Amino acid sequence: MNWFLIALINPIFHAIANHLDKFIISRYLKGREVGALILFTSLFAVISLPIIVIIHPSVFASISFLRAFILMINGAFLVAALIFYFYALNEDEASIVIPFFQLVPIFGLFLGFIFLKETLHVNQSLGVFLVVIGGALLSLQLGSRNVKFKKKLLWLMIGSCFFYAINAVIFKIIAIQQGFLDSLFWDMLGEVICGVILFFAIKSYRKQFLNVLKVNHFSVVGLTMLTETLSLIGEVALIFAILLAPVALVQSVGGLQSFFVFIFGIIITLFLPKFGRESIEPRKIWQKIIGIAVITAGVYFLGVF
Repeated sequence: MNWFLIALINPIFHAIANHLDKFIISRYLKGREVGALILFTSLFAVISLPIIVIIHPSVFASISFLRAFILMINGAFLVAALIFYFYALNEDEASIVIPFFQLVPIFGLFLGFIFLKETLHVNQSLGVFLVVIGGALLSLQLGSRNVKFKKKLLWLMIGSCFFYAINAVIFKIIAIQQGFLDSLFWDMLGEVICGVILFFAIKSYRKQFLNVLKVNHFSVVGLTMLTETLSLIGEVALIFAILLAPVALVQSVGGLQSFFVFIFGIIITLFLPKFGRESIEPRKIWQKIIGIAVITAGVYFLGVF
């Protein structure tokens, strides 16, 4: 069985989900409001909780209160990552936003060094440099008269990537001793609880969420469920591929997500313009190609020891 083809499912499915997120924001969430999508995404995890309990009914008895509490806080970190991501996606095209996710392994390497005593090798250091350069290139807005640095977009994605990385590190630390299903249940429960807190604590989010359910309930709920399902399939494929090949080798394939986001964006613009548009000016196309190529090369070096 070809591990590469299985691992390739992850970046492809996540790239499709990224464009669906952008479509939901631009089509159904009027006034540039993303609170509804944040709540939909954070609360979607509730569907998986009973499934985990059925498969592994000892989730309540086999974990200490401290570990369960830490994992629930960790689930809230994932919601924080989503908040930064959705606001960044509200600022620019998916093909510009998504490549910044390659900063996740950068934070992962440094957090891994601090908490897991992992060290940087020469190839990894080169990968760090290439990812930072590629991300900086994509954050530049090339105009006819000047070059504008998209500071807001950059900081939003730095925040998102940091919380994604810290979530993964904390989950790994506990899951190694506690087990995957136990850790997954409490992590996802924390995500749901955070969504509930946001619903009651932030009036604008609650208003957007209820309004979307009232006006576009079938469209938004259906698309959101499709997006989350695609993301879940991608994660399962990644885990399965890791069973067939070295972890670092499999994870390096994730760097192709930016490439697929770019390709799908061009296809949508040319053949399905009602579903979204990406800038296809030659100058911007070359900027994206070079930036994505540099980031992908960096991720390759991050995955080779």
